[in-house]
Amino acid sequence: MTNKYVDFVSDEDFLECIKWVCDSYSLSNEIDIDYLQRNTLDPIKQVFDISAMKIDSEFWVKNELIRQQDKTINNRIGDFHQKLLGKVEGWEDLGTGDFTKVDLKKTDNSIFMELKNKENTVNADSKDQVRKKLQKILKTYPKAQTYWAYILSKKGDSGECVWEYKNNKKSKIKKIWGKNVYQLVTGKANALEQVWKAIPLAVAKVMSNNFIISTSEQEKPREFFVVAFQ
Repeated sequence: MTNKYVDFVSDEDFLECIKWVCDSYSLSNEIDIDYLQRNTLDPIKQVFDISAMKIDSEFWVKNELIRQQDKTINNRIGDFHQKLLGKVEGWEDLGTGDFTKVDLKKTDNSIFMELKNKENTVNADSKDQVRKKLQKILKTYPKAQTYWAYILSKKGDSGECVWEYKNNKKSKIKKIWGKNVYQLVTGKANALEQVWKAIPLAVAKVMSNNFIISTSEQEKPREFFVVAFQ
């Protein structure tokens, strides 16, 4: 039976990953002013914003709630890539919470991957941690290929190369980004584009909202997709 969404994981698995992101939209609606006051509201930034932007406090709170919602959703989207690629045959999602493990690996232990959604969210300390993880893996699996991977690059492109870090280059430690990440895992050059095209249809299914982006409305998002993954 032909898959409805993408051709490298089952429809059931794809919808499960889509639901993980969609649920964050309903969860984030639970964030209210009490939550902000208890946990994340910065009163110094608040008065800076209100004074500099010439807005009232109610408008600021609404925008802060939107910001918190967006933060939750962005975190789930990062998880989405890991969960989805971990469902590809021959691959395993190693989950989160263990700082000694990377995110993904081939079940035969030939490839290990630390996966991030955005390159620009990885600071110097995080890079050090990633490098140490990959080096530790190579001590146990010296024949393996290891990767620091990210979906969105600062330059809006896709590629793969040996990861030169602090004047240190090892052929067994590479970085890979953009469409190349999905191609490596699935063996399909158009895998990431398949995902992009399938998301609206899958979201409509998961959320039962019968809303599908029209063909004309897809043109602008397509421009962004092309620019982000050249």
